[in-house]
Amino acid sequence: MDINNAKIIFKDYVSQYDSNDKRIIQKYEHSLRVCDLCKKIATYLNLSDDKILIAEFIGLLHDFGRFEQIKRYNTYNDRISVDHAKLGMDLLEEFGFDKFVKDKKTQEIIKIAVLNHNQTFIDDNLTEEELLFSQIIRDADKLDIFYIWKDMEIDKVEGKIDDKIYNRMLTCKYDYENINNKLDYYVLLIGFVYDINFSWTIRYLKENKYFNTIIDKVIEKNPHESFRLNKIKETINQYIESRDA
Repeated sequence: MDINNAKIIFKDYVSQYDSNDKRIIQKYEHSLRVCDLCKKIATYLNLSDDKILIAEFIGLLHDFGRFEQIKRYNTYNDRISVDHAKLGMDLLEEFGFDKFVKDKKTQEIIKIAVLNHNQTFIDDNLTEEELLFSQIIRDADKLDIFYIWKDMEIDKVEGKIDDKIYNRMLTCKYDYENINNKLDYYVLLIGFVYDINFSWTIRYLKENKYFNTIIDKVIEKNPHESFRLNKIKETINQYIESRDA
């Protein structure tokens, strides 16, 4: 497996999509950064060179379906379009998985990790190895989502945080239920931190100040919920400190 050659093939695949659409470029660049983050996490975990390489391939290919998703549905919202991970793996089979990875067992590991990267919870029936790679890609993907969102515009929202979401945030729990407005969405994005698997990821998140940058922007634009948002901020900072201890 040659990750540098894989990146060339990947770039050529993406070139068939509209390069004037900023979302296409964003997802291409996101894929490269996640690939690098997967390598860093796998290296931290002291995995073998072969397994580090598999982690890189998973990072590179985890959003293979995003480009076609935006072309077909003009959205990245899986809820109103399609599961982009499943679409990506179907498209990868059509495109030729062998162009990236020839070994069938490795292909299956990559596929399972990709299919689990965007689910609320990881499949309970994975092998130890499959679980490990699924955790790596989920951490790397979330790190880069925080990286992207720290520089994005935050909206003022008419409405309050859903009570169930608020209570889950204060008990360090995370899921996608009860999204009633964009403020709920922002809070759930912040709650990604509760789904982080490795201490390296927590430390990286803390050192780069992604979390506080995002939540402070949400508070600034939505002062009507500043009390509850600050309580969430306090709880998550305590959680991060406990994980980094």
